[in-house]
Amino acid sequence: MKSRKEGKKKLYGYTGHTLAKMLVTVSTGIITGLFAVFLSKFTGAITEWKLGVIEDKSWFVSFLLFWLIGSVLVSAATALVQYWAPASAGAGVTLVMAYLNGNHVPNLLRFETLISKFLGTVCAVSAALPMGPEGPMVHIGACVASCITYIECKCMDGGIFSIFTNCFSCFSRRGHDFNLKEKMKILDEIVSDSDHREFVSAGVSAGISAAFGAPVGGVLFSMEEACSFWSRKTAWRCFIAATLSTFTIQLMNRSAQHGMIAFTGLRAMENKDWLMQLPFLIINSGMAGLLGAAFNSFRMWLWKVRAVKTRHVLRILEVIGLVFLVSLLGHFFGWAAGMCKPFPEGWQEEGYGLRFNCEEGQYNDLATMFLSSQHHTIIKLFSVGHDDTVDVEEDKYTPPFSIGSLALFATIYLGLMSVGAGLAIPGGLFMPSILLGASWGCFWGLILRLWLPAWNIMPGLYAILAATGVLAGVFRSAISLVVLVVEGTRGIDYLIGVILAVIVANWVAHHIHHDGVYESELERIGNVYMLRDEPPHRLFTLTAEAIMATGVVGFRTITPVSRILEMMRTTTHNGFPVFADEEPEDEDGGGGGGELPSTKALVGLAHSSSAADISNAEKALTSGRLEGVILRSQLLVLLQRRHFCDADGRPIGRDYSEQQELDLETEMRTFFRRYFTHARYISATAQPLDELKLDGVHAGSTTLDLSNLYIDLRPYMNRSPLTIRKDCSAARAHQVFLNLGLRHLLVVDAHNHVVGIITRKDLDHAAGHGWWRMSHMAEPPQNNKFMKHLRGIGSVGFLSRLLGGGASSSAVASAGENGAHAENGHGDPEQGRSGHH
Repeated sequence: MKSRKEGKKKLYGYTGHTLAKMLVTVSTGIITGLFAVFLSKFTGAITEWKLGVIEDKSWFVSFLLFWLIGSVLVSAATALVQYWAPASAGAGVTLVMAYLNGNHVPNLLRFETLISKFLGTVCAVSAALPMGPEGPMVHIGACVASCITYIECKCMDGGIFSIFTNCFSCFSRRGHDFNLKEKMKILDEIVSDSDHREFVSAGVSAGISAAFGAPVGGVLFSMEEACSFWSRKTAWRCFIAATLSTFTIQLMNRSAQHGMIAFTGLRAMENKDWLMQLPFLIINSGMAGLLGAAFNSFRMWLWKVRAVKTRHVLRILEVIGLVFLVSLLGHFFGWAAGMCKPFPEGWQEEGYGLRFNCEEGQYNDLATMFLSSQHHTIIKLFSVGHDDTVDVEEDKYTPPFSIGSLALFATIYLGLMSVGAGLAIPGGLFMPSILLGASWGCFWGLILRLWLPAWNIMPGLYAILAATGVLAGVFRSAISLVVLVVEGTRGIDYLIGVILAVIVANWVAHHIHHDGVYESELERIGNVYMLRDEPPHRLFTLTAEAIMATGVVGFRTITPVSRILEMMRTTTHNGFPVFADEEPEDEDGGGGGGELPSTKALVGLAHSSSAADISNAEKALTSGRLEGVILRSQLLVLLQRRHFCDADGRPIGRDYSEQQELDLETEMRTFFRRYFTHARYISATAQPLDELKLDGVHAGSTTLDLSNLYIDLRPYMNRSPLTIRKDCSAARAHQVFLNLGLRHLLVVDAHNHVVGIITRKDLDHAAGHGWWRMSHMAEPPQNNKFMKHLRGIGSVGFLSRLLGGGASSSAVASAGENGAHAENGHGDPEQGRSGHH
């Protein structure tokens, strides 16, 4: 390895890896910004065309056309989700958070998911559904980063890439062949799982900053909400990607300004104004937090009546039904309760305002709020009050939206938001939450403006603060939300009010409904486990021995191929400890003392029909002094390459080749880049073993004589895995596990004998219940009598069936919770979703 790395130095001792990582970060920011530009342009063009179609029509014809156009759009978007890319449903922020916390979510960041997310968001927003593009932009940014780093080299083997390389070689001065695939091999060197996680974090920052026009807010959002692993290097990558995405938007769209929801013309507030209006601001923020908590409660209640994910037609009909409700309520209440008002200055030039049953030169305020662009409605609500002065008499002030229309819209829109959340269509909740809060805040500000005409009360300011409060009540964000709102609105003069709104709304919402959107979504998913940054208090009272799973299954340094195949078929573990062949006497009895059977003797015991011999063989494979850790992916590579030897470790059927060993090491290190990239749980099933055609189980396979074939694990196992003593604090185990991004943590005794193992599920279960919990509580660790006694429950049925079938007991969680323990103690954070327990 050393010679190979030294041979790749190109310029002043540098390999180009740092430059390649920088190019990936820069590309992520620019491409994410381009997606935001195209999303805005397509959405604006479709919305403008749709409003032009229904203009000057009767209310019934307008209702039918609005519903028909919207139904076509959402049907196409939902069909993409249901039949092509199910992972693109919803906003995607919650699953990205789970992914960055250490859970592998299948197909979350695929190219198909990216395309479906983009097209679905365009359709959902253009159909005037109560959804926004901000949440999907987070997912889009993460997908862009993943697609760049996990670019599949097989796409370069032919097609347009072969034409490009052939043409390029024709113009090559030296006449050498230009192999693009070889040039892209540098990604194999730089894209480890930790690097991929950092690039995805940068994509999250780029996405949210592109949506709000807030680069600093995007970095803080990634740090506070999305990322569980943070460093200065990650911060720099996030900042560069966020800045470039915002710069790309301003470069491609010259009309765009810094701050995507910037208002115009509100006056500055003096200190006395803040003090005089402080009680009203607290009421405003408290009510906003109440609206956010009410939305979360309604949304969770509606989960009970949602169609299941496998009912494709019903899922499509659900979205069409929501379009029907939006069209019906908007047209009916616009006809029954909307007020006709003269166009304010500049509205007609901007194309904002619907002349629905109104005379020429007038617009219907309620129909405009329901059916027009949500983005422009938010800006108009934020700007209410900029065109009047403090000493204007009450009867001369005419707001652009009436008080009654605002109250009715806020009430109905809360219900539409609740119905729309959780549908099988891409769409976020940032913009609807802002619109809901802005309508309430403007309503409250207009009442105060009419009640206290001499005060410096601006309804637009109350709308901004209420929108911030609803966001805080829905998402329970804090610091990042303050910066996003200040940057997005360019309202630095109102920073104190924004901070007050976040604090009050968070406090009110927390005392009404503990869970925010992210927590409730994780609870509903049920098989994603989020670990907190700080250990729960309960872990400080427990030891590692109390929370670990016992009965660890492992291998010997030289293991029969038949035994490896048997263990890989009967378990779903992703990592196996490797035990030493001989053990010193253990006077304390902690590790099973004495000398363990040799490899040949172990094979004889395994094939014996005696129950005692079988018991001894199983005991030998579930205990011993730790030598290292071998991964399932490494075993698959060794089996695939027929890397066999005899019982003494001498190669069989192959000669030693340094290049072959280097290729073998590269394939092991980049296994999940080459295979099962977006569905890692498949590697823990029988499918890859069947394709190897080694043991004759697969129909039509070539049966091999495995009785004298072994695999020497010593050159490939990790000889320095991270371990902890069984009497170590469980809180310390939690910190080690999370800070180093591990997938499993071996527990040893004083003689380095493996006594148990800790996985993500074990830590999640040991944390117990509490208001702070962000996900569904995991099952108790297997074979751990202490935890079972603590909860007062019986044995797990799965374990009983497994032991009854003759297989060895297991300690590692299923493929969803186990993962690789990488070099130098840095583990792979992308653990597969549980699907086998």
